[in-house]
Amino acid sequence: MAMMIATLSKKIALTDDVFELHYILSEKKEMIAGQFITFILPWVWGRSYSILELIWDSAILIIKRWPQETGWRGGSVLLCDASVGDEFKCVWPVGHFVLSAHNVPRLFIGTGTGLVPLYSMILEWLEKKIWDKYQLVFWVRYKKDMFYIDKFEALKEKYPDSFYYHTVVSRDPADWIIHAWYVTDFLSPKVIWDFDEFYLCGAPAMIEWVENKLSELWVEKESIFFEKYA
Repeated sequence: MAMMIATLSKKIALTDDVFELHYILSEKKEMIAGQFITFILPWVWGRSYSILELIWDSAILIIKRWPQETGWRGGSVLLCDASVGDEFKCVWPVGHFVLSAHNVPRLFIGTGTGLVPLYSMILEWLEKKIWDKYQLVFWVRYKKDMFYIDKFEALKEKYPDSFYYHTVVSRDPADWIIHAWYVTDFLSPKVIWDFDEFYLCGAPAMIEWVENKLSELWVEKESIFFEKYA
């Protein structure tokens, strides 16, 4: 795969440790919603991050800053602490976590920046007017970790018959939000009845919990697609 250069053109803080990063690419590329870019970073080597949007030669990513003292390898620190104009080598794009060719109702479940490929998939299909029923469940630990709610509301207003979303917070008071606790508490036969496919992205533990819950609710494994963030 060919190497290219991604130049940071804009950085927006979405939360205390989550950043929306805009890059200008040295080559124009195409992508399938759900794919990722791999940065080749000093001392870290390859680190992959899902692409939120690709418009001509501009790519938008959302990355959580994980400091090395937490046990992570530090790639996100290099990217999130970078200044506008900084350049990075990268490989583009790969990944098989993409939507199936079927036009069926789908339920998307993401935690934290696991939202990124799911949002990309939903946005692409809605903008192509491939409309069915797409429901997003966005799960975080604390309400301070929420982001993009305004964008969810805008999609809901623009596509009221096709897009729905729910937010789930597991460690904040329930009076702030209808759905508190864990996303597995939100899933029920009534919730999943209308969906034919399920797309999950986030921490490995969440993927395992949701897979097990869906299995208990008689969802076939062939209908569950996921990508784990390590």
